[in-house]
This record gives sequence, C-alpha cells and structure tokens, in this order.
Amino acid sequence: MFFSVVVPVYNVEKYLKECVDSILSQTFTDFELILVDDGSTDLSGNICDAYAAKDSRVKVIHKENGGLSDARNVGTKSANGKYVVYIDSDDYISSNDFLETVYLNAKDEPDIVCYKFKKYFEKTNEFSECKFFLPDINRYETMWERIGYLVKQDAFYCSAWTKSVRLELIKENEIYFEKGLLGEDQEWYYGLLLKAQSITGIDRDFIVYRQRENSITSSAKIKNLDDCMYLLKKWNKGIGDAQISDEYRKALYHSLAKLYCNMLILYTGLKDKNKKKHHKEIKQLAKLLKYDYNPRTKIFNKIYRLCGFEIMMLALKIICKIR
Repeated sequence: MFFSVVVPVYNVEKYLKECVDSILSQTFTDFELILVDDGSTDLSGNICDAYAAKDSRVKVIHKENGGLSDARNVGTKSANGKYVVYIDSDDYISSNDFLETVYLNAKDEPDIVCYKFKKYFEKTNEFSECKFFLPDINRYETMWERIGYLVKQDAFYCSAWTKSVRLELIKENEIYFEKGLLGEDQEWYYGLLLKAQSITGIDRDFIVYRQRENSITSSAKIKNLDDCMYLLKKWNKGIGDAQISDEYRKALYHSLAKLYCNMLILYTGLKDKNKKKHHKEIKQLAKLLKYDYNPRTKIFNKIYRLCGFEIMMLALKIICKIR
C-alpha cells in the first residue's frame, strides 16, 4: 500500500461527503482512507460508517473527543502506507490525479513531498488562488539549500495538509502532533524537518482550504498568541541545540523568522490586554529578524534596524488600524 490518507472528523456532517468523495475518486487507487471520528455529536460518525460499508479501502476509528492533534496521531499510528497524507474533513481535493501526481514525484522516496492549496470562502462562494509557487527545488542538492530557497520564494508553509510524508520517518522518530496547541502543524513540522533528509515540491494547488466563519483559525485569540510564543521559544532553542550542519541551522532560522513576523502581526492586531505579558519575550526574539531571506522578514528587519523595536511595533499597530 502506498498511501494512508488520514482524516480527523469532528461534527462536519455538512462537509464530510465532499471531502471523502474527493479522496475515493482519485485515479490512483493504492491507498487506505482512515477516518478518525473524534467523538462527533452529529451524524459524522454514521457517515463514516456508511462509507466503510461500501468501500473496503475505508477504515473508521471511533474515539472520545481529544482534539485535532490526538485524532491525527491515532490515525497515523494505525496507518500502513508508505506515505501518509493528511486532509482536514472540511477541506477537499480539487483534482482526481492528486495522489497519482504525488506518487510520481515520490519515486525517489523523498521524506517530504509538498504541494499547494487555494482558499474557498464559504460566505461569498469565491476561491482565492494560491499566492505562492513551489520553485524547482530539485536543482539543489542539500536540505539546507532547498529549505532556504523555499523561504526566499515565500513558499515555506508548515501546514500538514500540504505535505505527503514518508510514514516510516514519522513512526521511527515518533514525530506526532502535540495536543492542545492551536499551532500544532508548526510544532510538528519543525520536528519533522530536523529528522528529514530530503524534500521535493509539486507546483500545483491540490487542496481546497475552506474558510468557515467561527472556525478555529478564523479569529485571533490570546491562546493563539500564547501558543505561537511557546512554539517560537521552543524551536529557537531546538534549532540551536540540534545536531545539524550550520548551513541547515541557518536555513531553519530564516524560516522561523517568517513565523516571528506573523506573530508580530497577530500581537499588534489582538485586542486583549493580556497580550502585554509577552512583550518582553517578543522583544528578546527580535534578533531572529537578521535571518531575512523571506520578503516579509526583510521589510521588518529594515524597519527594526532603522527605528528600533518599539517604533516597529507602533508602525505595525498603525497599519493594523488602517486595515
């Protein structure tokens, strides 16, 4: 079996069929579909069972609610494919040749295969095309060159559902999703990158990322900031302590600097007085801005070097108010 497609399911009866149908209609058929019903209270569990009764490739796991990370972990541990693919149950695959294309790009057995996505805005019934392209990273030989190039092209994304990963790499190194985090994909991906030896990319947008109102990612909350700070501090130290080449360490710091810039935007736009508890730590992490391969980081770093941290934050606050 080549692919294990893991889909965490929780109260998505409205979207689940579109997601599952897009997987089962793939032209490449050597896969198992693992639907992890994470304690749904609607008809999602019944829908999962109905698919399993009709198609032998579908495996259903019913469990108590434990969150997205826990559901993914349960599905991953029960997977048997050579590569694992994560799809969120309110998203779907836009092209029937998705798995076939990934398969063709995995013949040399890279640890990670990346691909693109486009957003679907449910409220307006509109699509937003992918704003980045995946360059031909295969012309570079080393991981550090490939990761650095992705960062420079603003094509470095941590989302698990834009990757197919060699399952043995995950299981041998126990690279699972940390429970309770809103930024679980970022935490997971850095753990993966410190163990991976190879990565490749496909410049096509296969995943439709549904933008729902009131979804986990649709509103900024203090927990988003708390978790983002936790991840930045953890991997700032983790990358520094890792047994990797200096070139690869530098490339990973360049990627982390982009996440730091995203966190600065989150901080300035968050209307919660509790955010001030992070001000000192955020300022201390500003040294990451010197790793400015990424276009956004380069702009932030110029402002920081010319005006200092406090003026940079004030400028961001003004921009957020204007927007």
